[in-house]
Parts: sequence; C-alpha cells; structure tokens
Amino acid sequence: MKKIVVVGSINMDVVIRVPHIPTIGETVLAKGQQLYGGGKGANQAIAASRLGGNVYMIGRLGDDAYGKKLYNELVNNNVKVKAVEYDTNFPTGTAYICVSDKGDNTIVVNQGANGRLDIEQIKRYECILQDADYCILQMEIPISTIEYVIDFCKKKNIKVILNPAPAHLLSDETLEGIYMILPNETELAILCNNSGTIEDMAKSLHKKGIENVIVTLGGNGSMLVNEKTTKHFPAMSFPVVDTTAAGDAFVGAVTVGLSEGMDLEKAIEFATCAAGITVSREGAQASLPDRKMVDSYFSMR
Repeated sequence: MKKIVVVGSINMDVVIRVPHIPTIGETVLAKGQQLYGGGKGANQAIAASRLGGNVYMIGRLGDDAYGKKLYNELVNNNVKVKAVEYDTNFPTGTAYICVSDKGDNTIVVNQGANGRLDIEQIKRYECILQDADYCILQMEIPISTIEYVIDFCKKKNIKVILNPAPAHLLSDETLEGIYMILPNETELAILCNNSGTIEDMAKSLHKKGIENVIVTLGGNGSMLVNEKTTKHFPAMSFPVVDTTAAGDAFVGAVTVGLSEGMDLEKAIEFATCAAGITVSREGAQASLPDRKMVDSYFSMR
C-alpha cells in the first residue's frame, strides 16, 4: 500500500452557528457553539485514512486537554502518530469558525503549537518522510518548514500535494517541480495577484513548473490544468449544511485515489463525491465520510 505523509496543522475548532456571516462592525447573536477536531493537516490526514489511505502525520500539539483529545482522534482514525509531538510551551492551535445558515463560513486561526512545527522536528522524523509516495502540505505551519519539506521531497522523488491555505506567496523555485497544487478561487487570486480569469491564473501556475493545478470552485466543482488538458469537473448535488473541511476532504480523497492507481480525472471525480458528502454534514473531522459512504455515492454518479 502506498504511503501518504501529511505535514501540517492540528487544531481544535470552535464552531459558532450564526444566522449570517457578520460584516465589519456588526454584532450577531450565535445560535450555538460546538467543539470539533480540526486543523487542515489533521483534517486531510483523517480524510485520507477514512477512505483507506496508509497515512502518517507530522504535527505539533500543546500539552493540554485539547491536544490530548486531538491526538486520540488521530489514533482512533488509524493515522500513524509517531511524529506528532507535544509542546510544553505553546497551547494547541485553535480555529474560530463562524458558520451561517447557508453553510458559508469564516475562519480565524490561532496557530499555537502549529507555529512551532519547525525544520528540526522534520529532521527528527525524516525516516518517516523519506520513503513516502505522497506528501500532503498546507500553509498553517511556518513557511520555512514548508519550503524545507518541499525541497526534501523533490530530492527523494516524493510527490508533493500542496493545499495553499491560507495562501502565502512562495518562490518560483519552490513551486517548480511540485506534483500538484490545489487552491480555491480566493487562494488562486492571491497566488497570482488576481491577474486574469481562473483559467488564466491556473495556467500561469502550471507554467511555473507545477505538474497539475486543481482549482476548487465550491458549488461549481473544480478545474484541472496540466500539460494534457484544461477540464472542468461539476460538483455533485448535496444539501449544503457546513462547507468547513470540504476542501480537506477533496485533498485527502484525490490523494487516496491516486495512491490506489486511479487516473487523475477519476481521482478528481472520487474527491468531488467526498467533498459533496462533507458539505452536507456539520463540523470538520466529524463531517468527513468513510470509504463505504463515498463508494455508494460514487457508483451512482
């Protein structure tokens, strides 16, 4: 079974239900508040593992109640956690998520221990990373760590799958040779200085030497740009309850599909189904589907 290593954030999500997303200066009364396991790294690791992936996690938690709970969530979802460390000086990362009646969300993240996932920790666990087939990265950890991991993976011919969220500019040298990047529309605009249409910007990233660019478009599906094709994939029709972690479900699913030998287009369709199921349920990790559920909908597409 091919090996997937996720290097990224682990957060406790504080989800606040609101009638609509507040504008600047507006006070809104919440309808309720719940705690869910989150962090884009942990979400993507659990998403991939629930779909049958062989998943290892490199991450950092605070030595606190949130940290212990999130560690156990990873273990309970069959993610290998030898490279997840506790930090005695910083708390577990926390994300504050407002979710509207329409399922839209805004997210504010306090990095906490995620900000201490440094190069030295990566070096301590290079034995886990060095024989990976795929390495999934996001951008809720230090940029210096991301750049180091990408460079390491290139040297070891490990396929890097980068979800640039939250979006930060990376050098052309860092981007060149990446196997796949998966921005949403907002992140794509930041990466490309909002210079043109979605297709134009996706093609500009591909020209930087990224093999595959997949832009996730929410309810409009996704767009693939690579050397062979520019293709739109429609979303599947699911009721929208909470869009939190839909992108993470997509990333985890497309990686699992590829690791099982699906061609890229089939893997995208598989990921589209996983993301669709996710938006129909509340929470981040709580909403991520298992393989049986995805297969049942995927077979009916």
